[in-house]
Amino acid sequence: MDVYHKVLAKLLESTGGRESESVDLRELVKKEGFLPSYPDIFQHLSRQSWIAETPRADVVRITHWGVTEAKKTASGVVDPTAEIRREASRVVSEARDLITALEEFGKDPSKDGISKLEKAADAISGGIRKLKESV
Repeated sequence: MDVYHKVLAKLLESTGGRESESVDLRELVKKEGFLPSYPDIFQHLSRQSWIAETPRADVVRITHWGVTEAKKTASGVVDPTAEIRREASRVVSEARDLITALEEFGKDPSKDGISKLEKAADAISGGIRKLKESV
């Protein structure tokens, strides 16, 4: 089980599976001994839609998808292609952002526009690298 799923399992345990319960994720991650990786863990859980932020900093709620994923992981049934599908969807979204940035750049060429294009292209390249490693 990877770090993300370990933290998700602890989050499920802390909330009792209730989506209305809030938990200080930073404290939970600290107790598990992963505090240096907190920003990455927070970002990954959020990107996967397994947690939802609250108005208070570092306090989150587990989402329906987070509960489902934690229970699936606990039961040992993990879909090996799920991460690939999620990453592919993210790359598609990044490609759409690139198209939008290209259209905007065509209307108003600028150095800022080039920066946006480079950022979008880098995101796509990174996603493709992740997909290549996963296949």
